[in-house]
Amino acid sequence: MNNKQAILSFKQAQEEAWKYDVLIIQVNTDRGPEFFSNKKEKNKDSKSKFETYLINQGTQHIPSRRKNPQTNGKLERLWQEYNRHRLRFKTLKQWIDWYNCRLHGALKLEWGETPNETFIRKRQPESILRLF
Repeated sequence: MNNKQAILSFKQAQEEAWKYDVLIIQVNTDRGPEFFSNKKEKNKDSKSKFETYLINQGTQHIPSRRKNPQTNGKLERLWQEYNRHRLRFKTLKQWIDWYNCRLHGALKLEWGETPNETFIRKRQPESILRLF
């Protein structure tokens, strides 16, 4: 995949998301050259075309940490769960609500914490106030 293909794929994802009134505000990718500028110190501020596209869209780019395959594993697991359960729901929003309100094995099971609760627990106090 190159920069053009990465941008085209993201545009297609945006179009699909818009059909369900979903705005993509953050994107997590690996550090491949199609997504992330791997320039050395002299061009530290240079951005890939994909990064520039995201900036222009107001979308935050979150590149995965180096040598951390767990992030890609988490994303693959999310897609596996989506494919496994999506037919039970009429809309993407219903699936997202179900997924984020169920107990999750990677979270605080002893507390019975859901992804929504984890999200709120990890937010800065001043940003939680903006949610209400």
